[in-house]
Amino acid sequence: MKILISSRRARVAGLIGVLAVASLAVQAQPTFDGWTVTSGTIDAANGSYCTTAGVVCDPLVSGNGFLQQQVTDNGVVYIQTIITDTGASGTPGAGLPFADESFIRQGATTGIMDRQRSAETSPSFTFSNAATLFTGWAAAFIPAGGANMNINQSFTDAGNTAVTGDGLFNSFVMNINQTAAGVVTGKTMSLRQDLGLGDGTSNNTSDTQSFVVEQRTGDLLPAGTGSLTLNNPDTGPVTVSWQPGEDVLVAWLGQKVCTGDTTNCASASPTLSFFGFESINNAAAGATAPTTGSTSSQTVTDIGTGTAGVFNAPYDWDAIFGTAPTLSAPQP
Repeated sequence: MKILISSRRARVAGLIGVLAVASLAVQAQPTFDGWTVTSGTIDAANGSYCTTAGVVCDPLVSGNGFLQQQVTDNGVVYIQTIITDTGASGTPGAGLPFADESFIRQGATTGIMDRQRSAETSPSFTFSNAATLFTGWAAAFIPAGGANMNINQSFTDAGNTAVTGDGLFNSFVMNINQTAAGVVTGKTMSLRQDLGLGDGTSNNTSDTQSFVVEQRTGDLLPAGTGSLTLNNPDTGPVTVSWQPGEDVLVAWLGQKVCTGDTTNCASASPTLSFFGFESINNAAAGATAPTTGSTSSQTVTDIGTGTAGVFNAPYDWDAIFGTAPTLSAPQP
């Protein structure tokens, strides 16, 4: 009989354990941007997150451009804080000049989930910045393609709006993974700049320069081996390879300029000079040689689409660095 009781107790304990695991499987999943603001009054109670099944939101402190509330999501409690400009109206990510939203998990010793956005617009200039953090407990909610720390910035300067060809577009994206102690374990960096080389006093649709840098390191360098082969016109083909966890940086420059007289440059078919450049560097300690390579061309600027896996000679590209770059006039 004692054995039977013990067996029953074991089964009950096992059932309790299964239920506990099942309840833990319904993880709290806080989400950004489930709110709106009207004349400084923030409404999160009617947003997409607070109206989700199992989520209860209780406002704690509110003011003009400020809201702090307790969010209970399937038994897990967060303190959510939302800050925007006083008197603001709109939705996050859709025109608000500034917004910051954070979640602190009750009972957790480390970690925060935070997103901050800022934007500035004028007739000739636009700037946007977004930074998100997923540290400690929040690392479980990093979206696909993201990291512990994510920065995304871009700006466009149209220059003299009365003419074309002297504008500037710049974008910068960085994702960083790190341990709980703050040690960086991986990084991605993407930089692009498109520049109109006009003088700002007359239209110029021919003179353009584009520049791209892509870096992948550590645990944010996609798994698997890879390589780029650059056909240097002086030394011949150079193949630089990489292994998972290494530190790879690729740079590309494309440029075209008119080399004729003023009348020719303003014509429908100006005389153009082209220049393209690409380089790769594997900076990881112990990387297989050669670790650097470069090439250039005075006839081809674009790396190409890679149809059938073939890029424009003398260049090469890999999808882990995003879309192969092409020469482009500045545009947002």
